[in-house]
Amino acid sequence: MKSVEACIFANGKPAPVSLPCTVAEFLEKSGWKATQVVVECNGSVLPRSRVTHTPLSDGDRLEIIVPVAGG
Repeated sequence: MKSVEACIFANGKPAPVSLPCTVAEFLEKSGWKATQVVVECNGSVLPRSRVTHTPLSDGDRLEIIVPVAGG
């Protein structure tokens, strides 16, 4: 399958990607661990079980949040 260059937005900044690419693959390539972040994709929180199966498309918007414990 031929890859296609596209651009998504991660935490408000443009990020080039080669499609096909899943959210989990993007996180790994960007240095994030999918098990340690919460991902919002196009305005909806992505359940952890869907991160590995959700494909990215040109123009998608991700918010990657690192939960912090404490009080």
